[in-house]
Amino acid sequence: MKTFRDLYIHLNGVDSEAFSNELESKSKAPWVRRKDKEEELDGTGDKPICFEAKKGTSVEPAALFIFPKEGETWWVSNIVPTEASELTHDQYNAALENFYENIVQPAIKDSSITAEITSNEVSVSSVAGVEVEKALVSFSNLANKSTGSSHPLDRKRWLEFLILAHESGSEMHTDLIIRTLVELGWSEESAIELGIQFEFAQDLLSYIQER
Repeated sequence: MKTFRDLYIHLNGVDSEAFSNELESKSKAPWVRRKDKEEELDGTGDKPICFEAKKGTSVEPAALFIFPKEGETWWVSNIVPTEASELTHDQYNAALENFYENIVQPAIKDSSITAEITSNEVSVSSVAGVEVEKALVSFSNLANKSTGSSHPLDRKRWLEFLILAHESGSEMHTDLIIRTLVELGWSEESAIELGIQFEFAQDLLSYIQER
């Protein structure tokens, strides 16, 4: 399933101001630094860093924001279109990849700063593990897709998946379950209903565990 990529930058002792200045020194088309936007968002602590992709290149016109996350780690918190109403997964990821390859990598070369960019695909196994995904696929393959989890055998397999998902300790979003079920052949209506069941079950199991 396609997802928006994340870019994390670990300063490893480098001053954030020096880092932002190095990014600016390496900037080139379509990216320009927007200090005016940084000032608008400036609050307490470290200032955000903003670059904007101008119109006329393969990158959609957009403003990219880098914020401190925790410790010495910064991350691209969002990429906001400046002309279109929204960016598709592909457009968002293309902008992030372009910025990473053409601005970030040259800026951190020969320094202690490191950066990592996440995958553009997310799956149940990548979030919660192979066994959890196998349990969901097993339920899906054997279930009557017109009755959901109502049949006793289907319900048993569904409950086994719900328990494994909880025991994995992962923070798996309901949207991932719904979209995965749709990809596995479920109708959107049935997938949403199972997604609601999943969310309720995870909340209930967490509550029981914390009592």
